[in-house]
Amino acid sequence: MAAEPSGSILAVDFGNVLTRAILIDLVDGVYRLVARGETRSTIGFPSNDARVGLRRVVQQISEVTGRKLLTPDGRVITPESSDRSGVDDFVMTASIGRTLRTVIIGLVPEVSVASSIRATGGTYVEIVETFSLDDPRSEQEQLNALVAARPDLVFIAGGSEDGAQETVMQLARLVKQAIRLMQGGRSPNLIYAGNSALVPSIRVLFGEFSTLFIAPNVRPSADTEDLDGAQLQLALAYNQQRSGRGGFGELGRMTSLGVLPTAQSYRVMAEYLTQVIDGGVLLVDMGSAVSILAAAAGEKVTSTIRTDIGLGHSADSLLHAVGAEAVENWLPFRPAPNQIRHYALNKTLRPGTVPETLKGLYLEHAFLKAGMGRLVKDVLASWGTAQPGQVALTPPFRRIIAAGSGFTGSGHPGLGALAMLDAIQPTGVAQLQADAYGLIAALGGLAVTNPSAVVQVMESSSFEQYGVVVSVSGLPRSNRTALNVKITTSDGQTIKQQVQGGSLWVYPLPVGLTAKIDVRAGRGLNIGGKGRVRMEVEGGTVGIIFDARGRPLPVAETASGRADQIPAWIAAMTGDPIKPVDQSWLEVPDRDAEVDDRPDTYSRRPASRAGERRGLFGRRTSGVKQVEKAVAGMQLSDDTKPEVMDLQNQLDDLRRK
Repeated sequence: MAAEPSGSILAVDFGNVLTRAILIDLVDGVYRLVARGETRSTIGFPSNDARVGLRRVVQQISEVTGRKLLTPDGRVITPESSDRSGVDDFVMTASIGRTLRTVIIGLVPEVSVASSIRATGGTYVEIVETFSLDDPRSEQEQLNALVAARPDLVFIAGGSEDGAQETVMQLARLVKQAIRLMQGGRSPNLIYAGNSALVPSIRVLFGEFSTLFIAPNVRPSADTEDLDGAQLQLALAYNQQRSGRGGFGELGRMTSLGVLPTAQSYRVMAEYLTQVIDGGVLLVDMGSAVSILAAAAGEKVTSTIRTDIGLGHSADSLLHAVGAEAVENWLPFRPAPNQIRHYALNKTLRPGTVPETLKGLYLEHAFLKAGMGRLVKDVLASWGTAQPGQVALTPPFRRIIAAGSGFTGSGHPGLGALAMLDAIQPTGVAQLQADAYGLIAALGGLAVTNPSAVVQVMESSSFEQYGVVVSVSGLPRSNRTALNVKITTSDGQTIKQQVQGGSLWVYPLPVGLTAKIDVRAGRGLNIGGKGRVRMEVEGGTVGIIFDARGRPLPVAETASGRADQIPAWIAAMTGDPIKPVDQSWLEVPDRDAEVDDRPDTYSRRPASRAGERRGLFGRRTSGVKQVEKAVAGMQLSDDTKPEVMDLQNQLDDLRRK
């Protein structure tokens, strides 16, 4: 007789650089994370097939657990059998590949169009055009713009329930006419999320032209917004677009929901967490090509995706988005001419590389802080946390969870926590956690099919606990006490400390232990709007962090000033001695110096001869030919070595340009 299903769950997330998998199973009747795997993604050259990465990462889990999870042809075995082979549920998410070019159609910009844009906030879309009744263009001009936009997706909304109908159909007929004119028989997917009374007419209008997804009205009344149904249909449209390349079609058929967008998981998890904990929640993920931010406090939920901000594939576009000055403002040294630009180009070409030197680490974290800082700044504008004439501060969030190797893979939890503090600049008291295993992506996808598993895994402390941070707001003076701290440990010990303005102090309370803290802010300062906080907190891999640097964070304006600040902050967070910046790093770089091939160094090289053409890879040799030469003759297989895969990824990235 077959055994009772155990409820085992396999979740896989496909990123641009890494493919991650986790196995969740019942342990003593409670869902727990029992195994994980990680490998390089294989959507690009030479495999061009995500299924190769799937086999590799699932095989890692099989070797750890001793369970057979795949059929000989690479399909995940479902449901779980009596001999413990396979799993009962399989969930896939992805943030890989290009975004969906999307056109938004609505009646009123401030109503249906605005709701449609917010609905797309959890999916990898690039909004290339919007149309409404207020559009000043003629019908012919609108038609031309629709055709020229070359959309992958058209999102149509408008009309409240029992509201406008003919005006919505007028816009829909314009879309149909544009589809007729699109060359090559290329037809975009369509999502309709307007007046439900028009659904039959919309089906008749578009049935023969495009794949149509029907969602509940995103604006059922003028003062009501419903985005959940539209976001689910967007996920399905994303899955359909993915299914045409890289083996995702077959992968999507292995699950009931297909391949879901990773970003939607962040919004889902932010909404869930803010309901089960006391206080707001902020989730951030800075990947190689895409960055995600989801914030929730009470009933207000905000999410944003930036496909031009990332630490690998999108490093160069990140630099264009924030500017070289924003990156340089986080460097404790004077960069050589074009060093920041060359670093971005090298990271774009070799997205999987990690810093090899201290200067490289400073550059990596400068890009991280400048990029994530831009996301936070964009979201703060929608939160309205600043009075006119004041600098907007991050509102108090009770829990902040960060994902992405920049936050989780720096080699020391103190560096990851410092990156969070500098990039996000939290206020008040916040618990800092790191999602090194891609749990948010998995749990967000799982919430649709097994919400009880989400609850239990979240309660099992599967995230790395960096610790709790107490941050002072205002501009404290460096020679004055900004925080008066009293810590009472569980065994009765009392520790008192005065934290001077402009500094960080960490009490190393280990994971699993708790302590009571009593913290008073200095004169003219506050802790999340309060002058004093008293509470019990949990320890972490860093401990209890007291940030007395002030908000907004007063980063020095000069390289020499940052050379005094940043090494001291790193030492406070890691517990290591201060590593002073080499004074030669603060000298004005020689304008004849050229950046070396490594993105974190520069050296003197002879200037090019007059008329000699030089490039990133050397004289007269294109990037593609250089990498092709390196790859030529290599025998590639499923066990291709990482250094070979780096060259393959370089070639693939160059061919896409």
